Order: sequence, then structure tokens, then C-alpha cells
Amino acid sequence: MVVKKLFGNTMKEVLRQAKAELGEDVVILSQKRLAGGEMELTVAVDPPLEARGCDANGLENELCEIKKMLLSLVEEREVMGLGKAALFLYQELKEKGLSEKVAYQIVRDLAQGMGPEDLLKKEVLQKELRRFFFSRIETTEPLADEKMCIGLLGRTGVGKTTTLAKLASIERFHRKRRVGLVSLDGEKVGSSEELQRIGKILDIPVAIAYERSEVPKVFELGARVDTLLVDTPGKGLGEKGLREKLFDVMTLCPHAQFHLLLSPHYRRDVLLQDLEEYSRLSLKSLILAKVDESRRVGSLMDAVLSHPIPLSWMTTGQDILHDILPVNKGMLLDMMMEA
Repeated sequence: MVVKKLFGNTMKEVLRQAKAELGEDVVILSQKRLAGGEMELTVAVDPPLEARGCDANGLENELCEIKKMLLSLVEEREVMGLGKAALFLYQELKEKGLSEKVAYQIVRDLAQGMGPEDLLKKEVLQKELRRFFFSRIETTEPLADEKMCIGLLGRTGVGKTTTLAKLASIERFHRKRRVGLVSLDGEKVGSSEELQRIGKILDIPVAIAYERSEVPKVFELGARVDTLLVDTPGKGLGEKGLREKLFDVMTLCPHAQFHLLLSPHYRRDVLLQDLEEYSRLSLKSLILAKVDESRRVGSLMDAVLSHPIPLSWMTTGQDILHDILPVNKGMLLDMMMEA
């Protein structure tokens, strides 16, 4: 941005001069009449993008960062007005990995339901934080008694195949149902061997589609089982092949439900990107994977609090027979605050 001061006898004269020198897009920042009667005009203009050595995306990112900084200052000032205890909680939530936006929303909402004296008591704030956390995060139990088709979605390495095995063990041994495994990720090196090994351990049938044309054939397995669990490639919906295969799943299994796996290993922006992209599939739930492998779950919880999708399971280890449990809100909150 170029800022310049111009002088003249009248406002009209100075403005004409500014447009002549800087162009029609000048913005007036201030104007005043000096002691001798002369007009002083301060104007600004953005030079062309090529003159600034950046592209449009670079400019948008820069403006976005400035906007975030200003918003952060405004929010922190408002939090300060709520008292020292609220400010300490706000700062603590940010230190635990929550974004400024989510931390501010939490403290603001807590303050609205509390008296001024309670805002000075850290113990009261912590108690209200737990209540807020429990009320804001929804959970669901996707396993039902009717016939089911469950597809797991997520990035490569997030834990889809291992989680699939854990769900299969729940269905096979705890709920005594007939279970089958289907993989749409046959092109991934080693994935078919891993799924066959899981099938042998759990004594359940496995079918693998290496090409899209094979999808209808492998889904014939669904007719022989109560629960069909589907492993998918770790690709984005925009990447070649995945969208088409998922469309085939929904066509072949009209009752199919999809669950997105998120892990604390990924940055907040990556988690939010996955949520935005996969939410187009009307997700049944979020599964929190590998929560035992990270000391910090703040970014993960920030992403969860930013979307209304309910949570279902969380995985806490490599043991496919035991290390999966229904989401425990208290455990997640303690993990976040103790990090």
C-alpha cells in the first residue's frame, strides 16, 4: 500500500491531483485545513500486484493474516474485561492448542452464564469448562442391529485399516454378527496383504477391488454378512477415482454410512480441510484415531468444536481386540488440559 500526503487550495483540487498521480482507486485516509488555509489530504492506494512482487493469492493471505491479528486484539481486549480468571483461562486454552477463535468463544460463552465473582475463581471456571465441553460435543453409537455397511474415510496413515479391524472384532466377537471386509484400496502397496491377514486372524471373509470395474463384484459379499466394513483409499474427494468409487458404494449399499478418521498427529488446518471436504458426504460420525500417540490433542479438539458432526469411537493403541472404545469426553478434556 502506498500512502501519500498532498496539498492544495481546495479539497477538490487536491483530490484531482491525487487521482492524477495515483489513479482513480485512491482512498482518503484523512483531510485537514492547515493554519495558512491550505488543504492537506492523506491518501492511499494499492499498487498493481506485479509491482508488489506477489500474486492475488499472496495478497489475500496477507490481508487475511492482518484481519486475524486485528480480530485477535479485539477478542483479547474483550476477554480482559471479563476478569483475570477469564483471561488466564483464555491464554491457557490457546497454550493447549485451541485457536484464538475457539478459545474466545468458549470463555465468552462461559462468562455469559456466570456471575462476576465466579469469574475470579479458577476452580469454578474449570468446572464450567467441563460442563461446556460435555454440552458442545455430541456423540453417537453407529452400530445398529439391522444390516450395516460402514465406510471409513481419511488420509493415508490416519489409521483406517487398523480401525476397520477393531470394528470388525467388535462385531464379530462382542455382537456375534457375521462380518465381511471390503477394500477399495487395492492399488496401495501392501494393503491387500494386510487386510487378508486381518481376515485370517478374525476368521472373516475379505474382498478387494483393484479396479473400479471390480467394485460391484466385491460388494456381493454384502449379501452374506450382517456388517460390511469398507476400507477406502487415502485420497481427497477431488483426486481421481475416489469420488467414483464412493458413488458406487452408495449405489450398491443405499444404507451405507461414512465415518471420517481424524488424528492429533495432523495440524489444525489439515484437520479442518478434511472436515470441509468430506462433510459433503453427510458423515455419520468422526472417529478419533491414535489419540494415545500424541501428547497434545488441542488442535484435534479445536477442529471437533468447529464442526457439529458427532463423535463415535476413539482408538488408543494397536491391539485390534481391545484398543477401541466409545468416545470419552472427560478423557479427551483431561488429555487436552494436562498437555
